[in-house]
Amino acid sequence: MPGYPRVKDFPEALVKILLAVMEKTPDGGATLEDLKDTYREVRGSSPSSKTIYRAVRRLNLIFDPLAYGEKPEPWEDTEDSVDEEEISDETFPPVIRVRREKGVTRYHFTGEFPASSIDANQALLMTLGLYTQQRGLLKGHFETVIRELLRDLLAKISTYNNIFREIERHIHVSGYGPADPRKNVLKIKEIMRAIRYRKRIRLEYLRSYDGILTKREVEPYGLICRFNNWYLVAFCLQQQKRRVFLLDHTKRLNVVEASTFKWPEGFSLHDAYGSAWGVWTTDDEKPQQVETVRLKVAKGIAERFRLISFHDSQEVTMLPDEEAEVVFKVTGATEMIPWLMSWGASVEVLEPFWLREALISNLEQALKLYE
Repeated sequence: MPGYPRVKDFPEALVKILLAVMEKTPDGGATLEDLKDTYREVRGSSPSSKTIYRAVRRLNLIFDPLAYGEKPEPWEDTEDSVDEEEISDETFPPVIRVRREKGVTRYHFTGEFPASSIDANQALLMTLGLYTQQRGLLKGHFETVIRELLRDLLAKISTYNNIFREIERHIHVSGYGPADPRKNVLKIKEIMRAIRYRKRIRLEYLRSYDGILTKREVEPYGLICRFNNWYLVAFCLQQQKRRVFLLDHTKRLNVVEASTFKWPEGFSLHDAYGSAWGVWTTDDEKPQQVETVRLKVAKGIAERFRLISFHDSQEVTMLPDEEAEVVFKVTGATEMIPWLMSWGASVEVLEPFWLREALISNLEQALKLYE
């Protein structure tokens, strides 16, 4: 029995190879050269035949983990070549089959999946994957998620066009978001094109604090998605500093084709905003100081904080009285105020002192509305 295929984890390449096989199957299947071209588009380098063989074996293993031994066989660690027998029908489970037709190796997507049911734990894992702020929980589980999604959603699918109807049948996501998501998709495509070719963007932007529509020309650095909202991070030529623009408030976004800009040396979105609670800062040109925010969470609600990660830095200590102490290390802690207010009397700010006082002031202002 062949061992676990030794191939580096390149999820994008694996998914692209799978889709290429599915797309080419109605026309007789994908050739080895087709899959090499697909791999090259993603990775930027030409793969060996062995790399493609192992990628296909890895995909088959995703669909049926029991098709291979739990541990690699002894010869798997020492083999230096791939013989013709290794690409026979017996080598691969039936999800992706390989045949030689007129001297050409072709890969076919059969849609024959092993029988499987999804349990509550796997469903929870996939649900967590829907939340951008909790993506960190899925590290190392890419293949598990893909396997379970594809098993149940593609079990009776023979063409790629039916995938989205199956997804809508089995997955429903609700909650707040943009009223017209299609417009944001178009904006994101244009922004990514501008970033790729280092071109400026002209846009009309609705300022949230006074409702005035302003005209801006910016050098785009990247996109951030926080709490179901998309933001453009860019250098604003009018203000001569880095700013953050809520994508829903941008109007008439156009790429300035006859333009170019230089990428700021050493800049990284992760470094700039990785510790941020949200996206807004008092001065985007200066590094923000990471602060420790310490909360006391009441009994009952404490369990929710133990089970859900609201920020990558979150640390929870359960107390003897079933309350909890929760610690965050964040920048831009001012943005936590609306979130803290939403918990009412269940969450108390212990430190920093300024955040505690700011929360009290906001609560007093809210109370005046009802006096």
